[in-house]
Amino acid sequence: MALSPLRVTCPECQHTFTETPTRSFLGFQKISCPSCQEKMTFPLTSGFRTTYRVLFILMILMLLASLLQGQMGFPGIIGIAICYALFRDWQIRKELSFD
Repeated sequence: MALSPLRVTCPECQHTFTETPTRSFLGFQKISCPSCQEKMTFPLTSGFRTTYRVLFILMILMLLASLLQGQMGFPGIIGIAICYALFRDWQIRKELSFD
């Protein structure tokens, strides 16, 4: 799915511009200011956020199920990436006051 252009004001040079963001590996939207080359990262879109939340809940349920069977569970690299993405999204949304 193509991203729509965003109208952004650079926090460094106050230059206002419209640009289509690119996606990072975990789904964050990224834009570089054409004036000062400042790199800006925006929160996850609602689709990515919802998917990560559902996967996080499933991961917790699977870890609890393994603990109830007497085994030690570990989320793996994908589980750690999901946790990092949700935490980073929360930080970005807090900085930009989206909540």
